[in-house]
Amino acid sequence: MKLSAFEQIIRKVIREEIDYALKREIAVLKEELSNSKPIVGEISKMDSSKEELRAKIKSQISPPNFTTGNGTLDSLLSETALAPTPEETFTSNDPVNQFLNKDYSQLMEAIDKKKDFRP
Repeated sequence: MKLSAFEQIIRKVIREEIDYALKREIAVLKEELSNSKPIVGEISKMDSSKEELRAKIKSQISPPNFTTGNGTLDSLLSETALAPTPEETFTSNDPVNQFLNKDYSQLMEAIDKKKDFRP
């Protein structure tokens, strides 16, 4: 058997095995995603866990030391590095933030009931 023919057979077998494994893994991931649809309450829990993780990472990482030789540039770089993220700047008292994170499930149920109502 020629070496090139052997290589082609091996490549074909590997492609088939990879395709089979990928299809199986994608099916498992799709099933997990369809079974775990987040609800509005869980989204706020995920946001709080993100904030906790960010705070933990910030506490573990020391602030960067900028020594470029230019005092103005050094102060600007350190100020930028220590600035809060956009998520931190928006407080929970912000009306837009409250509107976006409000639980609208009761409203949607009422709309569905009214949609089905026929006199």
